[in-house]
Order: sequence, then C-alpha cells, then structure tokens
Amino acid sequence: MQNATPARGSAYDGFIVEVGGQFVSEYGSLTAALKAGLELKQRDAQAQVKVYDAKDRA
Repeated sequence: MQNATPARGSAYDGFIVEVGGQFVSEYGSLTAALKAGLELKQRDAQAQVKVYDAKDRA
C-alpha cells in the first residue's frame, strides 16, 4: 500500500486522484475529484485512475 502523505510532511485533507499509483492532485470535494478523474480517463482510457478519501489512506 502506498503512503498518501505528501513529501512536504503534512497529511492530505480531502480527496486524492492517482494515476498509475502516482499522486496527481487533491480536491476538497468528492465531486471535483471524480470530475478530474473522469477527465483524465477520457484522455487516456488505459490509465489506472483512482479517487479516494485521503483520511482512508492516512
């Protein structure tokens, strides 16, 4: 399992978007994170896009 703590040392608060296991961005709402994830998936249908609550991965 990957560590969802950013390099700057503070925990994420909100919803995280990952592509291929790499952190891409953080959003304050699930709706915004899902929208960003869908846009990424539309650009590359083969991409493994994951959206999750940062608190679940802390």
